[in-house]
Amino acid sequence: MRKVCLIGAGSYGTAVARVVANNLSRLDGGFDPTLYFWARRASLAQEMQVKGENAQYLAGAALPGNMDISSDLAHVLSGCQVVIVAIPSNHLSLQIMQLIADHAGESDGVVHLVSLVKGIEFNDGKLKLISDLLREGVKHTQKTFEISVLMGANVADQMGRDEFAEATLGCGATSALDARALLSVFDDPDRFAVTSTMDRSGVELSGALKNVVALAAGYSEGLDLGSNTKAAIIRRGFGEIIRFAKMFFLDVEDATFFESSGIADLMTTCFAGRGQRLAAEFVRCRQKKDWATLEKELLNGQQIPDWHNVQHVYHFLRSRRMLEKFPLFTAVYMIGFAHHPPIKIVDALKARPSGAEGADANASKTEKKRSHKKEEEEEEEGNTCNVKPKSKKRKQGGLTTQEESMH
Repeated sequence: MRKVCLIGAGSYGTAVARVVANNLSRLDGGFDPTLYFWARRASLAQEMQVKGENAQYLAGAALPGNMDISSDLAHVLSGCQVVIVAIPSNHLSLQIMQLIADHAGESDGVVHLVSLVKGIEFNDGKLKLISDLLREGVKHTQKTFEISVLMGANVADQMGRDEFAEATLGCGATSALDARALLSVFDDPDRFAVTSTMDRSGVELSGALKNVVALAAGYSEGLDLGSNTKAAIIRRGFGEIIRFAKMFFLDVEDATFFESSGIADLMTTCFAGRGQRLAAEFVRCRQKKDWATLEKELLNGQQIPDWHNVQHVYHFLRSRRMLEKFPLFTAVYMIGFAHHPPIKIVDALKARPSGAEGADANASKTEKKRSHKKEEEEEEEGNTCNVKPKSKKRKQGGLTTQEESMH
């Protein structure tokens, strides 16, 4: 039977652990019904065992009885074929990845490594997603690690109250059978509906980049600006997310941006995320407190990737001399780390980015279409055979569904 573990007992890790444990308890065969759950601190693991809840990070949300909770990572990982990672990116150490490589799965088997971490890193001239770091961290082994990501519009405390939510699984499983099995670990149509796509990069990029836009939304909140401005931030931010993804990751699919991991996650984070809350307070304290201090004061010891992500994105874009093409991303960094006044976020909304997203470029595209249409009409007028032109069929498209991804 396949064993499943989840490492990371923060609020979101705990919220997902509750869903997975409930699913495992009722899945028909194939899976060990126990969820093995790792907390970094022994005191927290013991407290959860005794109280039946994570009172520090997700108070009031009862933990299912089929959870083996421990601070011994080797014990939690031992023999697990599905390893779910919910550790903040700055704590995802080489030591932890080595323990995963050594203890997860069988000696020559397949291990499904699923990241819930919404991070991005730029080091040594290379931009890397968390899935890239995980792949590098476990590659020195005979085991086969297939890496997936789970992202979506998931505010942890709302999940703790069993309010309905959605998520997107960017699936790295190489077989349809494994893909269906992996989806069943997470999908609960009654409270946590998960769809699957093979576009792992699109899912992961959306999750990482929306955190940058969330800080912009927080700046506007701190300035006491209303929903009109926040809507403009979301719209412009969504455009920069898509542009960044398609410019630097050629395999992303347009449909992914309209999944839960895309526009839905962006909206909920800009209105209810911890990053926007932190950014609002950053403005209200007149930028006199740094991000780490605010994190300690406001988030009860939890750490978030938002203010780390924007630094990596900025330095990557600067290295490529692309800052002017991403005015919102650039303004978020300059306000947060270069002491620019917060009102500059509004100036970024007024800016017309150079390149394909600019109004002039769009006008040029429209003109090209009109010119092409005129040429076609002239050809038809000169055609003496009077042959009726063939009608063009409209290409069908839509959101990725679970069924489409499995066939």
